Amino acid sequence: MAYEPTIKKNPRQLTIEQHFHTAHAISLFYDSDEKVEVMELSSGEIVKRHKRAKIFCTKRTWDQRAETGYMIPIENDFHKEIDDIKSFNERNHQAISKYCLLWRLRHDYHLFRPADVVLNGVLGSGLTKEQEENLESRKASFIRDGGVVASRFTSGLQIQVSLDRDWHTCSHFKWGLIEAQDGEFIVADGYGDLAFIPISPRLAFWAGESDQRISRQQLAEINKESVSRAKEYYFARKISECPVA
Repeated sequence: MAYEPTIKKNPRQLTIEQHFHTAHAISLFYDSDEKVEVMELSSGEIVKRHKRAKIFCTKRTWDQRAETGYMIPIENDFHKEIDDIKSFNERNHQAISKYCLLWRLRHDYHLFRPADVVLNGVLGSGLTKEQEENLESRKASFIRDGGVVASRFTSGLQIQVSLDRDWHTCSHFKWGLIEAQDGEFIVADGYGDLAFIPISPRLAFWAGESDQRISRQQLAEINKESVSRAKEYYFARKISECPVA
């Protein structure tokens, strides 16, 4: 479903471009121009993009309450792990797991954006668009005339519920640090049920693995998996430095 534009000039500063994988995580793959190389699967072209580029974002797929609320601590805890790599025993494995789950859920909702919900027997609030945006900027939701609830509100709530509901599937994960000795990692736009997160050109977290160094051939097999998982794009610091089996 198409996103809902804000009032002209977005006076409430609602987030329109929402990252399903964080801008900070993308920036750790920057080249000297502070960009990454992106393979656009629709065109087959490699382009250079900044971390704020539209290709890395979904448009108002979840509400402001989710964007600036419960998602932020999950992102921040993950950033602490990728900015300061700790030993296996000191690593916050649950922080990595929680972010992995959040990334998967956000990417899923980006790809399969649900329709607005209509509540039978509900009249709605009769608010102006300005009043609606004022409420959303304060992390509130609303029901429109005819009982219509914009999909971003239900998506924000459903992602939050799914984080709790599905937590048991990954709360026990232990994440190994994988280091490429020769070549660099490719990053897919999403990994689905694969608990794998590249965190720099030569480093990645992989659930269920021990800390280890891998050969170029092993890296090529992993990159092949990343390419196969990608839905709209994959990126890297420099794609020509990424072997693919």
